[in-house]
Amino acid sequence: MTGRKASAQARHPSRPGRLARLALLCLIGTAPSAWAQQGWITDAKGCKIANPNPRPTESVTWNGACVDGFADGQGVMQWYSDSTPGPRYEGNLKRGVISGRGKLTLPDGSMYDGEWSDGKQQGTGTLTTPDGGSYQGEWRNGEPDGRGTMRDASGKTATGNWRQGRYIGPEDKDTDNNK
Repeated sequence: MTGRKASAQARHPSRPGRLARLALLCLIGTAPSAWAQQGWITDAKGCKIANPNPRPTESVTWNGACVDGFADGQGVMQWYSDSTPGPRYEGNLKRGVISGRGKLTLPDGSMYDGEWSDGKQQGTGTLTTPDGGSYQGEWRNGEPDGRGTMRDASGKTATGNWRQGRYIGPEDKDTDNNK
């Protein structure tokens, strides 16, 4: 590893995009966009909930409202695989798709708490991972995008601008003077 590359990695903990991508793969595997085009699952009450890959041993519960046959509004959604609890979502759904404010917790302890649109993280939110890593900031299309702070398990941080899940550099402290 060159000195320049090592220096960049010291300034940008474990290339935060790597941590974000790993955690996002877990989240996206559970809550991808365009669920409505990929499939649906129905709870015991007959409420449809978007499901990317329906499996025979998979089930879901929803304790919120069912409007026109779709889970809708505020509630708790719990996924099961072979009767074993899986991901849990507490928040808003719109016509069966995660939209609005909510918290998704995965069985490994990873958690995203923030804003959603069409089944993807969109707006502001915080992702935490079981090893103590986190990203807090702006999200677009399910990835860190905009201003945010990534912290790795050792406590190293990178604060600045992100595009499509990648750290692009420290925030411009002169932003107001450049307008």
